[in-house]
Amino acid sequence: MRQFVKYSRFKQFALRALASTLNEEELSDLKDQFDAIDIDKSGSISIEEMRHALAKDLPWRLKGPRVLEIIQAIDSNTDGLVDFKEFVAATLHIHQMAELDSERWGIRCQAAFSKFDLDGDGYITPEELRMHTGLKGSIEPLLEEADIDKDGKISLSEFRKLLRTASMSNVPSPRGPPNPQAL
Repeated sequence: MRQFVKYSRFKQFALRALASTLNEEELSDLKDQFDAIDIDKSGSISIEEMRHALAKDLPWRLKGPRVLEIIQAIDSNTDGLVDFKEFVAATLHIHQMAELDSERWGIRCQAAFSKFDLDGDGYITPEELRMHTGLKGSIEPLLEEADIDKDGKISLSEFRKLLRTASMSNVPSPRGPPNPQAL
């Protein structure tokens, strides 16, 4: 049985930044899938809506605490709901993007990295991390997660490695059921 592990805070922020690089067609397709799950059209997916969607398709038939685990794994703001940005971040195929279109992957990584690298010097500093995330208190746990060479800042290479480890292998296939419209 698969364990659903919640992403660390920085991976969540990094995935959201990467999700913001998707084009309109890609976002439109994901919006259609999101809307099919968001039955009450509230703009967020509740545990009950996710439970309903996952129970419809036999390969995805999950019940009880497993649905809650999925929600918790992708609910980056911990409000108990999945909004569209969280949904998009959860559906990214990090490894697939990198392997199938390395040029596009490079462009998307750079664009996501630039959202954090506010001064454009090629590094994400603790101050930039704090400004981008809006977090109060110690940024050290976030920084340590990606700062492989322990120089106190995150390079583009370290950021790319973080994103590669952030694939949704801990959540059922982001491609969804064979017929997403059936949700």
